[in-house]
Formats: sequence, structure tokens, C-alpha cells
Amino acid sequence: MNQMLSNLDCSARSDLRRMVEPLANYICATDQPRQVLLSALSVLFREVEATNRSADAHFHSHAGN
Repeated sequence: MNQMLSNLDCSARSDLRRMVEPLANYICATDQPRQVLLSALSVLFREVEATNRSADAHFHSHAGN
């Protein structure tokens, strides 16, 4: 993971920081930060899986052409 992060360019890191910081602040401000963090991770993983399924379907629909 550290290898991957070190390979990101500065603009990508900055973009990620701008996205993650408000979420981290929100999670820390809740009464149950652990549960909210786990919920946020669950949503993130579902979104990544949906994006991967969509990309896979798109690839396979054009692979036969």
C-alpha cells in the first residue's frame, strides 16, 4: 500500500487529501467513530465493486467487436 501511495503524483495525493479530510473529521466527530468508519468503508468497497463490475461489463461488451 505504501508503495502505491508513493507512486501517486502530488496532484492525486492532494485530491485524495481534500476528499478524505472532511470524511475523517465527520467520523471523528460522531459518538461512535468506529462504527461510522466501518460503515464508510463498507460503502466505499461497495462503490469500488460496482465500478469494477461496470468496467468489466463495458470491456466485455466491446471485446467481441
